[in-house]
Formats: sequence, C-alpha cells, structure tokens
Amino acid sequence: MLENKEVLLRCCVCNSEKRFVLNRSQRRQMAEGRPLQFHCNYCSSPQHWMPDEKVPITGATPLTAEPKQILVVDDDELTVKLLQKVLEAWDAKVEVAQDGKEALVKLASGDFDLMVCDIQMPEMTGQELFQQIQENAFLPPQRIIFLTGDKSARTRQFLNDSGCYYVYKPLQFLNFSEQIQAILAGESVS
Repeated sequence: MLENKEVLLRCCVCNSEKRFVLNRSQRRQMAEGRPLQFHCNYCSSPQHWMPDEKVPITGATPLTAEPKQILVVDDDELTVKLLQKVLEAWDAKVEVAQDGKEALVKLASGDFDLMVCDIQMPEMTGQELFQQIQENAFLPPQRIIFLTGDKSARTRQFLNDSGCYYVYKPLQFLNFSEQIQAILAGESVS
C-alpha cells in the first residue's frame, strides 16, 4: 500500500486546526493548492481544509509538468478506454497496442515511461512480450504494470519472478491511479 502521512490542516471557514492522515493522491491535491473536504467538528458540517504549510510529495514531480509517454497493451476495448481516460486525465500521452506483437513495434520506435499490459492476449501473451522486452532492453521491470484476472499458480509465479508491478482485475481505479503516479514519480509501491 502507498505510504500515508499525517498533515496539519486548517478549516477554511472557522480556522480550526486538525491533523489528518492523507494518502499520496490527497497530498498531491494539497500540493497543487486544491482543498480537501472533511467534516469539521466546530462548524458541524463538511468544510474545505487547507494545509498550514507546504505539503511535500516525496520525490514527486507533477505529471502535468512533463507529459508522460504510456503504452497500454490490452485486447479488451473497454479496459483500454477506461485506462485511457484515467491516464489522459493527467495529460499523459497514451498509445495503445492490441497485442504483444504490436507493442514490440511501438516499443522499438518510441520512448515510453511506462507500459500497462494485460497478460492474456492473442498472438503474444504478456509473458512472451516481457521476455522480448528483457532481451531488447526496451523497459526496466519497474516501469511495467501487468493486469490480469488469472490468479493461477503459474501466473502468480511469473508475476513474482518478473520484478514488475501487477494488479488483479477487476481494477480499483483509485488505487491503480495512485500506483501509476507513484511509479512515474520514482516512489516505491508495495
């Protein structure tokens, strides 16, 4: 899980102070100057809260500062559309490949910051694609996230041995979004 940190916030209405435990996404929102909404005991209602001091995001660079190149490899149209929406919301440049063979062509001709890849695909599986990526040094394992609904012992063994990040389907997009942001910012994700 991503590291949570305690931050001192001030209610925008009554100026009361309270410590809240914020996740990385909430800290990023604060660092960008956007308030969070929490219940205020003094106002007796939900209010906007802002930090008393600058909120650091360990080693993070806002994704909007420099668009990231992300390759999405999946044969399921719905999954691709959902991933594109999430990733493009950060102004990331998303390219799509329908299978492993198409992904290899794009990896050979482009410079990607991250690859999000399904494991079960026609033509070339995610495992076969990973072997090709390693042989050609296209991406380090820490810049690959595998998606799968397959929890078989064989797939789990591959995922554990690969050194790549992985997420089981169905995706929880809030957690997935935080993981991608952390990976792109060079933070560790467990």
